[in-house]
Amino acid sequence: MKHFILTEAQADGVRGETSVSAALDPRPLANGTEWALPLSVATDPAHAMRHAFLGSLPIRDLGPADWPADPEA
Repeated sequence: MKHFILTEAQADGVRGETSVSAALDPRPLANGTEWALPLSVATDPAHAMRHAFLGSLPIRDLGPADWPADPEA
């Protein structure tokens, strides 16, 4: 699945409410240095205030190995 890739600072900058009942919450990747948001947020009108910034970010296909291990597994 395609995701926007963010640094920790970028993730902190976009995290939070974007409209009533909508927020962005980037997830950390297993490498410990990058964060990700699904590409779908770029077309969601609820996140319109962040669309221009998101469009400047790199995009990468992420799979199960890219995410931290589930401590419950």
